[in-house]
Amino acid sequence: MKLKEDVVSIILPVHNAGKYLSECLESIKEQTYQNLQIIAIDDYSKDNSFAVLKKFKNQIKGLEIYRNKKRYGLAICHNRALKKARGRFVAFMNPNDINAISRVKRQVSFLLKNSKIVAVGTQYTSIDEYNKKLERSNLPQEHDMIYDTLLPTSSLHPETVMIDRTLLPKDLLYFKSAKYPLVFTEIFVKFFQYGKVANIAQSLYFHREGITRGGRKPSKLNVAKSLMKLWITSRAQHDYHPSFRSFFPQLVKNI
Repeated sequence: MKLKEDVVSIILPVHNAGKYLSECLESIKEQTYQNLQIIAIDDYSKDNSFAVLKKFKNQIKGLEIYRNKKRYGLAICHNRALKKARGRFVAFMNPNDINAISRVKRQVSFLLKNSKIVAVGTQYTSIDEYNKKLERSNLPQEHDMIYDTLLPTSSLHPETVMIDRTLLPKDLLYFKSAKYPLVFTEIFVKFFQYGKVANIAQSLYFHREGITRGGRKPSKLNVAKSLMKLWITSRAQHDYHPSFRSFFPQLVKNI
């Protein structure tokens, strides 16, 4: 499939997200950048999520909706969406969250101006169930700092990331069955072989607190074990070599 140069494909996996899904879709509908393909996959929701998606189908240009016959989880939903993605740029979205209206336009502009950047995230603001702002992130903006702190501090906030696929091998974007947020992190560590990454200084995303993402939350010990495994495989397979000083103190701190 030949990628469409000016299209952004937004991947939106949905599972029992009816409570906040309308706000999420409204924030996509109102984007100042409108050349969008929104791929929404309902992962066998038991609430009104699919009904909400159908309601917005005629309101949002480029919205495509699909429904799984059973629950598959984040990894499979993302892989199915990626097979349908036509855009040069791919962005992620959680159905409980909200975009700033300029999010997509600012990220596309950033990637077009910085031809060696594979992926760019943004700062984000945490919100509660009533959309009250709680806390603003302070993620590193420069490649070197993100490189050193991606494991285990998630210095690229998963759903804020936009990717320029023209800088990556065609088959690199493949998600495995890992828990959130490692399902994203194990993809992000591969980027360093092909270019640089960055975070935009502005907060362009609103992250809903108190929401379980990607199924039951694993224990801190299991997260630590998964991080260690990912750190070892990333060094061996993807030539990812963050400093020991940046990795182990944070790992111990988070257990």
